[in-house]
Amino acid sequence: MESSVLFCLSLVLHYKLSEFLFKYIVKSKMGKNITEKFIEKQILEHLAKKGWDYNIKTKDLHEHGCDIIVTDSRNKNKARRFYIECKRKSCAKSAKAVNETVWLFALGQLVTRMTVIARHAYKYGLGLPEVSAIKALKRIPWQAARHLCLYIFSVDDKGNVKEYSPKDFKIYQKK
Repeated sequence: MESSVLFCLSLVLHYKLSEFLFKYIVKSKMGKNITEKFIEKQILEHLAKKGWDYNIKTKDLHEHGCDIIVTDSRNKNKARRFYIECKRKSCAKSAKAVNETVWLFALGQLVTRMTVIARHAYKYGLGLPEVSAIKALKRIPWQAARHLCLYIFSVDDKGNVKEYSPKDFKIYQKK
């Protein structure tokens, strides 16, 4: 009887210890939990500095459509728009695999919403956590990025945004 109680107690302690280790050690190595709204906010601030701050439209998490649609404030009468699909950073147990493939879902959603009215009238973007952005830069063919006017906005854990134009895809694919 005593040995079964000790065995149960050791199982409980083992479970609690592994839970503690995951919570404080593993999660801290994964970095900050970056939400989709955080990425949207940082990208909007970045675009505003570049003159893309007119007629801003954002979507809630469960609404249909691109997460960010913004018009160039210097060309209000023209149809220059940026359509950006954002994805969050995962902190799940399978975070590495999820973060390396989440850009595929964003790209698929963006491609299904593309419309062509005039050459280079619309620009498209993926708003991604840094890990996902680097993977996408290496995997999306630079010719496709150039043809689709596709940009990638990489947001790090601190909220810094790095914008990659279609030209940058070619540079990353040579590395």
